[in-house]
Amino acid sequence: MTTTALRTGPAPGAVQRRVRAGAVLVLLVIASAAASTMLARPNGRPLDPTSAAPGGTRALAEILGAHGVGVTVTDNPTEAAATAADRDITIVLAYPERVTPATLDALANTVNRGSDLLLIEPVTAVLEALDLPLANTGGVAPATPVPGCGLPEAEVAQAATLGGGSGFRVTQPSASRVAACYPVHSTATLVVLAQPASATAGRRPGRFVVAGSAAFMTNGQLAHEGNAALAIGLLNRHAAVTWVLPQPGGPGSVAARSSLVDLLPDRVVLGCLQIAVALIVLALWRGRRLGPPVAEPLPVVVRAAETVEGRGRLYAAGKARELVAAALRAGLRARLAERLGLATRAGPPTSRNPAATHPEPDPNALVTSVADRTGRSPVEIASLLYGSGMSHHTTAAAGMFQTKGASVDDHALLGLAEQLDALDQDVAAG
Repeated sequence: MTTTALRTGPAPGAVQRRVRAGAVLVLLVIASAAASTMLARPNGRPLDPTSAAPGGTRALAEILGAHGVGVTVTDNPTEAAATAADRDITIVLAYPERVTPATLDALANTVNRGSDLLLIEPVTAVLEALDLPLANTGGVAPATPVPGCGLPEAEVAQAATLGGGSGFRVTQPSASRVAACYPVHSTATLVVLAQPASATAGRRPGRFVVAGSAAFMTNGQLAHEGNAALAIGLLNRHAAVTWVLPQPGGPGSVAARSSLVDLLPDRVVLGCLQIAVALIVLALWRGRRLGPPVAEPLPVVVRAAETVEGRGRLYAAGKARELVAAALRAGLRARLAERLGLATRAGPPTSRNPAATHPEPDPNALVTSVADRTGRSPVEIASLLYGSGMSHHTTAAAGMFQTKGASVDDHALLGLAEQLDALDQDVAAG
């Protein structure tokens, strides 16, 4: 007796499919969690003191902490201004064009009370909102300039990486307590504007620090040249540093209120004016009166026979037999007039005589001269030279030189050419 065992569990293939589906689900959960963590962490933001990326400023924050200067990070500039009201603090404001004019006024008031405000690459609209005697002149070439000023922090640091960002021009050269440092092609890349002594006892006078580039403070550049010394010297004047990284797209910000022209640096406007002047000079130069024509050699020399053959093929393709007959007669009349020494004049072009622009002799004089030279009948000669028919039997008049004839065919055209050639030979043999 045969016994058949029944399977009570799932098939092996189904188990494998379930294991694979579970593994894929676990991987998706892990990837989602990792992506959420990366998006939630701000460590990848440029100039962020919590970022260890080359564009971050974590190394500078740790050095300042070792010197007893606490560094805090915020994305709310209004909160930073309120916190700094009664504190000995330095505020570092990145992307100042994202801040509203009212918040800029609040930050300027903290400077009046003894705090420092470091602005990173402010545009001209921001400088005007803060009522600073500066203007952004646009980008400068990458460079590592020397101080070129009497600022103590710059004299200690010497050369620093401040090129490659923005440059600034002092709009009031007579303004006091302004130190324009690190020039690149005569354009300052770091400007310090000290305020009058603070009325609050025990505090240093506040100051505005305008930097055309933040590269000297980043992790990737801090160890180069005198970057670390300059950054520490600018930020350790107070017991705390508040690093402000405003979020983009805020309503009422300077960038939102400014037009495209307002955001352009001064040198762009000057460059456009120079281009306009250059275009006007170019137009005046190229628009001058043209001189006499200059003869130039032909790029290709075409033989006369090829030109005649090509023109003949065009006449044949257009079936312009009457035009060909008129051209043959006009050419012979010109040759005969030159050979017989007859005076010529240019006649008006007509449909029967398209070659009338060539010099034409007097018809009566030409017919009479040819008849005397060859002994032929004047009627025959007039018919050949001026008649519209294709044979010498056509009666000429035109006075006595033009008649209406039948339609022209190739045989009649060939006969006319032979008769004209024979007349030309008779005159030559004279």
